[in-house]
Amino acid sequence: MRKQTKLVAVLSTAALLAIGASMTSFAAQGWAEEDGTWVYYDKNGDKVNEAWKKSGDNWYWLDDNGEMAVDTLVEDDDDTYYVDANGVMVRNQWVAIENEDAGEDDEPDNYWYYFQSNGKAYKRSDSASSDAINAKVINGKKYAFDTDGRMLYGWVKDGERQTDDDAWQDPDAYYFGDENDGAMSIGWRLISITDDNAEGAQPGDEFWDEDQDRWFWFKSSGKKQTSKANKTINGKKYGFDEYGRMVASWYAKDVVATTTAASTSMSTTDQVQGVASYSEAFMYFSDPESGARYTKGWFKVVPGYYLHEAKYNDGDEYWYYADGDGEIYSNVIKTIKGKKYAFDNYGRMISGLVFLEMADNETSSDIAMKYADDAGTYDKAGYQDNGKTGPYDTEDNFDDFVKDHQDEIASGKVRSYYFGGSDDGAMKTGKQNVTIDGDSFSFKFKTGSNLKGAGINGFDDDKLYTAGKQIKADKDDKYKVYKVTTKADSNYCKVEDMTVSEFLKVQDGIDKVEKSYSSTKEETTWKITYTDYATDAPEVVKFYLLNTSGTVVKSKSGAKDADDYKFYVSGKTINEVVLED
Repeated sequence: MRKQTKLVAVLSTAALLAIGASMTSFAAQGWAEEDGTWVYYDKNGDKVNEAWKKSGDNWYWLDDNGEMAVDTLVEDDDDTYYVDANGVMVRNQWVAIENEDAGEDDEPDNYWYYFQSNGKAYKRSDSASSDAINAKVINGKKYAFDTDGRMLYGWVKDGERQTDDDAWQDPDAYYFGDENDGAMSIGWRLISITDDNAEGAQPGDEFWDEDQDRWFWFKSSGKKQTSKANKTINGKKYGFDEYGRMVASWYAKDVVATTTAASTSMSTTDQVQGVASYSEAFMYFSDPESGARYTKGWFKVVPGYYLHEAKYNDGDEYWYYADGDGEIYSNVIKTIKGKKYAFDNYGRMISGLVFLEMADNETSSDIAMKYADDAGTYDKAGYQDNGKTGPYDTEDNFDDFVKDHQDEIASGKVRSYYFGGSDDGAMKTGKQNVTIDGDSFSFKFKTGSNLKGAGINGFDDDKLYTAGKQIKADKDDKYKVYKVTTKADSNYCKVEDMTVSEFLKVQDGIDKVEKSYSSTKEETTWKITYTDYATDAPEVVKFYLLNTSGTVVKSKSGAKDADDYKFYVSGKTINEVVLED
């Protein structure tokens, strides 16, 4: 039975083949519909499989069963094609194919393919160099594809999609949009990034959070712009950090997050807040939405955290000026549109009545680290701890400040200036009424020379000034003695107010003081006489008597002050002081 059965089976097979052969001999070559699908018979009557066949202008794929494929990718000799729901080969068209791995990390819902005019999907060549993008131009835009023909998107490097959170930091990475875009980014692009190092960045601004939406700018090659603070784009200046982010607000390349010399890891104080070389490294860019740099001009903003931490925390706005390179002025007096302005060591425009310590010499316009106003502190021992709100918040404090710095003021090392109001700041010259603690005082500032704007020391129009302030005797005193010291061939002029007792203690030296006693008058007289000094004399000292209007008494016999001292004046200078017993 077993043998008989086997024989029947063989015979049955032979019979079927014979019947099939007889049927195909009658079948027509070409397309036929069978069981709801299309097949194709060749001239021998055999079904064609794994091959393309044409009908009209369209191509169709016969699968390994000889049936026309529909809505599927077709792999043929290392090329990838796609046939639509009607079985037609897709050409010159994008197609989104559902991703079987959708839902897993970094996997999209669909992958996009582009099929050329010959139906073949664009692919990255296996022979392409590792650093080549091998981008294809489609409808005027560039796209990149992997070796399977899937469109790449997001950050791309070496022909592969980069999915790490820090992929945006790679200077050699390109950006190809999102999973439904994919065009190589050229020009501006707002990109969401994750910055794990945001904690060390400037606090207080949302664009420094860990999750950021930041602008990047890509060149025509697709390379992003990095590490440049003065890139001109459409006539405006922009800045980019080393990762390609458009910088906004305050920015300095390689800024060190320190505020004091003690807290910096660097060996030099050049990277400490309040040092001019540090401040000048900062540039200001506007808000993150526009980012345009103030290339040259004034702007009023809150200082950055790393530029001036204390004032950043206060939230107060100050005026700054950026030059043509976008760098702010610091510790210097500058002429801007015909007017002079001063900037402190943090880059802030200085306003009001101030003292500036100049660098190195009398004619320098560079300011040293020190500057003082009625609300600030001067970098000198005593003013931080004396309980004052500022070096000269009152007239007495102003006079004390002048006395404490009289040698520096006399030499021009420390100068008083008046820079108008908080929103003005232009240097004032000539006669000015200046308010100190609500009281108005007469000041005078130089109108010419390389010391323009500096407060006058000494005489001008028969008025005596010290640090620009006109000197007057108090109404209670009636008269006041002032000592004026000058030096030959120098701008040096020191003006000191003196009590009579101080005046009477002048030692023998350049000035001769003679003490005599008159028995008839019962009074003691100190007589000051002067010798003729050579023009190269190192120092000349003279004494002057001023009244309550500030007028220098030129000639007077027996002028008496509140303490009944009598002054005898000849030729502007005092030559006798008498104390009546």
